[in-house]
Amino acid sequence: MKEFEAIYDKDPYVKTFEATVLSCEKTKKGYEVELSDTAFYPEGGGQPYDQGTINGLFVEEVHKRDGRILHLLHEPIETGITVTGQIDWERRFDFMQQHSGEHMVSGIIHGMFGYENVGFHMGKVIQIDFDGPLTWDDVEIIERKANKAITDNIRVEYLYPDADELEQMPYRSKKELSGKVRVVRIQDIDLCACCGTHVAYTGEIGMVKILSCIKHKEGVRLEMIAGQKAFLYMQEIFTQNHAISVALSAKMNETFAAVNGLQKALVEKDRMISVLNEKYMNYKLDMFMESQKLLMSFEEEMDRNAMRKFANALVHDKYAHVGAVFSSHENEYQYVLVSDGFDLRKIVKLLNQALNGRGGGNSEMIQGSFHCSQDAIEKMMYEVEKMI
Repeated sequence: MKEFEAIYDKDPYVKTFEATVLSCEKTKKGYEVELSDTAFYPEGGGQPYDQGTINGLFVEEVHKRDGRILHLLHEPIETGITVTGQIDWERRFDFMQQHSGEHMVSGIIHGMFGYENVGFHMGKVIQIDFDGPLTWDDVEIIERKANKAITDNIRVEYLYPDADELEQMPYRSKKELSGKVRVVRIQDIDLCACCGTHVAYTGEIGMVKILSCIKHKEGVRLEMIAGQKAFLYMQEIFTQNHAISVALSAKMNETFAAVNGLQKALVEKDRMISVLNEKYMNYKLDMFMESQKLLMSFEEEMDRNAMRKFANALVHDKYAHVGAVFSSHENEYQYVLVSDGFDLRKIVKLLNQALNGRGGGNSEMIQGSFHCSQDAIEKMMYEVEKMI
């Protein structure tokens, strides 16, 4: 077995270290610094880079290029000197929890279904693509198994097999590997080639929560979180559900039933409102004379659909050339004009300019809003009547 040189590879729990500055090269983004050794993990394998400081200077990014690990700083640092590196431990440990949690989920899915992890990205959530289908019932079983493995507190091991050992090892990997390979083993859960940082025992992951499972290409895409992120997410869900339960006067494990009942009540309420609106509209229509050039009605807080229906009724039931409905909403009047033969495009610009409005439409219907008084609208509409 062989081990890599980098500190993060030998011991991901190292937070502070000393090293010698081998080079400091100016680039467009800042200064790329190479050290004789480093605990900073460079971006790779789906895991983001570490951040922290080198001699108090903030490390923006860390990348591995041509076998060199380069730390991006905004200021130069003298070559040859010994420096102290400090890892942003909160960020690092979060990545360790997330990455180890992902290994468990991927390993369990591979063991249950034989699917391969064909895509992996770690951001605000972990995104994993698999090459086969899963149902939400499958996901719930996978999640229970992963959290059971957390409570079992299984050791997470790093193996460095030689070529012969690697060939005999049934490890997961997205591609064929050769040379120096590190394999991460979680006994009875996962065996996977990986260069990332991980917790020492699965108990440190805390918990795993799978957020979604959607069809992706020939398989599925899962989104998940682990560790402190999962705890904070569940805490937020609990807080919101508690607020909902209080608002609905329902127990927290009965909020769905309470919401379902509320939805049914709202559907019935909307039905009753529709019936009352229909009666109201028929009552109002009886007040209008038939076969007029223009019929208009002023309402309060009438919704747009009801306005369109009313304006159409003025034209088609009362045979007006133009039916106009105006509804007051806060500091404006919404308008709907419907025509039977008269081209409303001829007047929409005129109305909007005269009544501080906006809106448009076609030859048969225009709609929008005016910022003016009812008197101003009535006065302008009498001028429009002369044009019909």
